Amino acid sequence: MSAPIIRVKNLRKVYKVGGEYVVALDDVSFEVPTGQVCCIVGTSGSGKSTLLNQLAGLEKPTRGEVFIGKRDISRFSEDRLAKFRQKYIGFIFQSYNLMASMTALENVSLPLIFRGADKTLREKAARKILSEVGLKERLAHTPAQMSGGQQQRVGIARAFVANPKIVFADEPTGNLDSRTTMEVMRMMVGLCRRHNQTLILVTHDPNLAKYADRIITILDGNITSDMENRSIAFDDEDDMTIEETEVNGQ
Repeated sequence: MSAPIIRVKNLRKVYKVGGEYVVALDDVSFEVPTGQVCCIVGTSGSGKSTLLNQLAGLEKPTRGEVFIGKRDISRFSEDRLAKFRQKYIGFIFQSYNLMASMTALENVSLPLIFRGADKTLREKAARKILSEVGLKERLAHTPAQMSGGQQQRVGIARAFVANPKIVFADEPTGNLDSRTTMEVMRMMVGLCRRHNQTLILVTHDPNLAKYADRIITILDGNITSDMENRSIAFDDEDDMTIEETEVNGQ
């Protein structure tokens, strides 16, 4: 078992809603080893999105600690958190969050601008990862010229281009059909396997959880189940490369 890259200790998050206090997370503790594909699954209002926000440093806990590596990010200032996320973390969103006026190449290059990489290095890295996700013929296309599946591939490439330690995916296939969902999930798992990166997937869909190495179920702010899982990512095609998932029109 790899050393933990994420450690959560006695995490509690309470929101004030009107005159009442709502407990979104209640004394949550767990660890995630490096390179694991971990799925946090739960229904709407279960606390799963709040937990993702805590792990990514997007919100401060009411109590408890969140360690990434040896760093307690729950104690970081907002400025330090922003720099930390730029260096170590990637995000994949349900709604893609691409810049409409930018090409696929420009969208994927964007995180490297904040790293201070020059244009030649940015474009080289962006071309490489876009090729890995099967979009080497779509570099000059804008989001409006691509299908939903292709846009999410661009989103995946953008999340991985800077070689982050951890990638957070929030309902990444919520806008995709079932076939494209399968391709996107295989793609994300394959990239993590290839580069020994950790993927934290948050979803309400138990079918997506089947692609993970581990499934954490959360309900009413508490972990109700935490179990290892044999990922189905490549059950049918064990030797499938990421490039071979390209399907015309997807």
